[in-house]
Amino acid sequence: MSWRSFQTLTVPPNNPTGFRPRFSLTSDIIGFRHCRRQYGYFGQDGFVPAQAAQTYYGQIIHQVLDRCHRHYGGLLGPSPGSLPVNQDVAMYFDEVQTALRAHGIRPASPLMATQALQVLQSFNTVEGPALYPRVLDTEYRLEADQQTFVLRGEVDVLAGTAAGEREIWDYKGSEMPALGSDRMRDYEWQMSVYAHLYRVKCGTYPTHAVLYFLNELKVPSGTPIPNTRPLRAVHTVDFMRSGVQPDGTPTLVHQGLQAFGQTVQDILTCKATRNWPAPVPPDVPDDKSCNICDIRWSCQSRAGQYPARYPL
Repeated sequence: MSWRSFQTLTVPPNNPTGFRPRFSLTSDIIGFRHCRRQYGYFGQDGFVPAQAAQTYYGQIIHQVLDRCHRHYGGLLGPSPGSLPVNQDVAMYFDEVQTALRAHGIRPASPLMATQALQVLQSFNTVEGPALYPRVLDTEYRLEADQQTFVLRGEVDVLAGTAAGEREIWDYKGSEMPALGSDRMRDYEWQMSVYAHLYRVKCGTYPTHAVLYFLNELKVPSGTPIPNTRPLRAVHTVDFMRSGVQPDGTPTLVHQGLQAFGQTVQDILTCKATRNWPAPVPPDVPDDKSCNICDIRWSCQSRAGQYPARYPL
């Protein structure tokens, strides 16, 4: 048989299957809403920040606390139910810090590392005895198809209550923002979308979410570690506080899905046009975010605030 035997054979083209982009609630949605210009440079165009201080702090907070949860669960040596002590937290801190250094992620200064360890030990002392026994899962992954895109999220802690209900915890390596601020609103919407993703996976909503702002645990050097929770460390998100939509969806969840859905469209538009404009007031990030940004020198949102200079 030769190739001539197949001269009349026709093969229909494959019907293309629609590719739906995937978006992370934290790195994509919240990152873009915080500063679309930063997101474009570092999240899309492949540039690497010269100073990975924010990455260091967030990574070490989350990874050490995950080890504390696994310690209590008996997955790191001690028998289940054993609470980690300060020496355990320090050991896990050194392990994580060594691993981060191997990937080029370091603290901006020795003081940052010292403060991170103090915050982690404070959290372990203040929250560990009550929280660890209630932890059902950590780094709990969620995902849902939103027709034209897929939303992904990862809940830091899924916890149970005495009544058999579920609550989600999210650790923030910062101080608590003002209650009426755009940042806090976005965090509440993030939690509400987590609640939606959880319902898609499990069939019901969690009762509420706990936003824990770990930097509220910071104390001056030499000050004893606190043994009570600071007032501003926790913000609880009650999904039902604003009522429900006609279809039974909590209004806060509905608002979060709408807002983040629009953010996805904005990301796709910026990506298609390869244009990541600087934010305009009132959406300009705070000074702390801009002061460590590698592209602040040419940012129109901060015109004249950061005059060009030679590197130190």
